[in-house]
Parts: sequence; C-alpha cells; structure tokens
Amino acid sequence: MDRMNGVKPDVSKRKVVYIFIILCLLSLTACMSREEREKANNNEALAKPIVQEYLQLNYGSGEIKSLNCLEISNSGSAVPNFNNYASPYVKALVIVDEKEFSAIINVETGQCYDNYNEGLVVEDLKNYVVSSLSIPDPYEMEVHYYLKDFRDMLGDSHYANFTEYGISSVEDLFKNDQYQIYVVCKYIASDMDFGSVDTKSFFPESEVSDVNLALINFRSKDRYISDDMVAPDYFYFEGDQHFYSLSDVVTAHKGEKYDFESENYVYDDSIKYNYAHYPSKSINGIEFAWNDSVYALDFEVVPAEKELEKQYYSGATFYSTNEIAVSIECTSLLDNTDGIDKRIYCYFDKALQNSQVIVTENNDNQKNYEIWTLDWKTDSYIYRWLYTYDKKASFTLGFYERK
Repeated sequence: MDRMNGVKPDVSKRKVVYIFIILCLLSLTACMSREEREKANNNEALAKPIVQEYLQLNYGSGEIKSLNCLEISNSGSAVPNFNNYASPYVKALVIVDEKEFSAIINVETGQCYDNYNEGLVVEDLKNYVVSSLSIPDPYEMEVHYYLKDFRDMLGDSHYANFTEYGISSVEDLFKNDQYQIYVVCKYIASDMDFGSVDTKSFFPESEVSDVNLALINFRSKDRYISDDMVAPDYFYFEGDQHFYSLSDVVTAHKGEKYDFESENYVYDDSIKYNYAHYPSKSINGIEFAWNDSVYALDFEVVPAEKELEKQYYSGATFYSTNEIAVSIECTSLLDNTDGIDKRIYCYFDKALQNSQVIVTENNDNQKNYEIWTLDWKTDSYIYRWLYTYDKKASFTLGFYERK
C-alpha cells in the first residue's frame, strides 16, 4: 500500500507535465478563429457559382467534387501570432469528361486558374529544353511554373503548374507575363561540357515574368537527389549538400527585377548566367570539394605533428592517431567573391562521428590551431569547412585524440 502511495504522485506529475507540453504545442499550431472559419465558408459559397460558370464557359460542363478555401498565415511576419486566415482563394476539385483536375478561384476578382493541361505543358517544356539547347536527354528533369498572382499571398511552391485557361504549350507560357518558370536538368556523372552550353538559345525573345534554367551534374548515382531541388526564391545550388553531390552547375535567368524608383517590377532583357565546377579529392579519410573558379588547391600527405598542446584545453595534449596529415596550399583566384560560396568543404564518413581533427593554419610567423569535433552530421556524411580572406593560405589537417 505504501509503495502504491509512493508511486501515484510521480505518475500524476508526469501526466501533468505531458498535458502541459501538449497544450503548449497546440497553442503554437496554426488554426483558424471562428470568424475566419465563417469567412472561409462564405468564400467557398461564393466560389461555387464562379467555378460552375468557368467550367460551363470553357469546358462545356463539369462537376465540382469539393471546395476548400486556402488558408494563409502571418507566422512569418514581424510580429507572428501563429493564426491562420481565410484567403480570397478557393481550390476546387473538379471533373470534366471523367478527367479530374483542380481549379483555383480568386473570389474577389473572379479570376480562375486550373491545371487541366499540366501534363501537356510539362512535356512540351521538357522537349523544348533538350531541342533548344542541343543537349543529351537528362537523367531526370524538374519543371515548375508558378502564377505571379499567387506569389505574394499563397506562396508559389505549394501551387505549382496552374495556368489561365487555354495555355497548353511552352509558346503559350512564353507569350504570357504571368508566370515564373523553373527548369532543372539533372545528369549523373555526365561527360558533357557544361560550361560550353549556350543557354541563350533557351530563352524567349518576348517579355516574360521570369524564366530560370539549371543544368546540374551529380558526382555519382549514390549521391543523386531525386526530390525537388527548387524553391521559387532559391535557385543557386550552393551549400554543403550541393558541393557534396554536384560536380557541375549551370544557372541562367531572364525576367523581371524590382525597380525601386517606380516601386514596380520591370522587365530586364539581359540573361544572368553562372557556371561553376566543383572538383573533389579524397585523401586520408577526408573528401574535399570546392569551387575551382574561387580557389586553386594543391594537396600533399605530410607527417603529422605527433603531439600538440592546447593551453585553452587546460594544457591538454593531443596525439596524432595515424601520424600523417593533409597539407593544403590554397590560392584565391578572384578579387571579388560577393555572392559566391567561398568555403572549402571537408566531408567525413559518419563512422568518424565525435572524432577530433586539428586544423593548423600555417602563417608566416606563427601557427594557428583549431579543433574540430566531428558532430555536424547529415544523413549521409559529417562536414566542416575551411575558408580564407588571404590571397594565399596554407592549412594542415590531421586526426588526433586527447589523452
């Protein structure tokens, strides 16, 4: 009996803690107020006759299976409150001649968009890319196009490949200034000369809101990324994952830019082009990857310093685990690297987690040491990076353990 009395308070305390945590999580979960839910229901009611008229006018007839008012959140605003609000957009699931597709309606303007021709447009875009650039068929191709009308309120990435009625080809898209278009051609260990591909032949002469093209070459099939790699506001393919996975990246963009004087978007006829090659080298358990337009690197295996004393580790002594180290002589090739990732990535097998690497920066008059504990891990690898602001720099990396 005493034992049971001793357990009950602890169990009750745990239950109270669990309930408190659940309530806190629920309070952070975005939801609609009753007023916003009523507004959403009203928007769905307003959308129904608009959709019916749209289907009748453009497709002869059609059935509405469901209507759903799309929610928006201000959680990303300067003062987030984690509440959702009813947008003026309603998404309808419809059927025309046994074909099921979606339409999105703006109940404030009466404007309707649908993805009835998505398959036609995507296939035409894929064929056009290969033929206009005269390149081999990619291993896979990502194609996305987004309506400007959705950009500010809904966020493009969730509502890709909707168009105005009647658009069924690349030519239709290119004649219209309503869209942001993204195409990513993915290759695996291709020997194509990516830097010589003339991307200008892909872009239309007409004014379009945004057209973005990328050609990317994965190092190997085991590093291939099959998921979508494009977010409408991010199209640069840089960072630890891309340096690890990619050996070549071509990006090209033509479209609008924001003009601060007129406070409006204006068309820019120039093509913004960039090509980057990322060599890699594996040596002494470390794989290095870098942008070879930013750095020229020379590698050498050298004897490691057998003992290193680190005063800020209470005078601890670190001992080399394999008596060799990697020496890197680094020469910066660009005077201006604004907007370019200038890191030299160092990748380690996951089995080396919690191992320690001592990085020695070899200056003219002294040596600077940095201890890396290998804990920045992804699903595939552990990574760290080197960088320098100097025209020339020298680093030595070795594995050590503290005793």
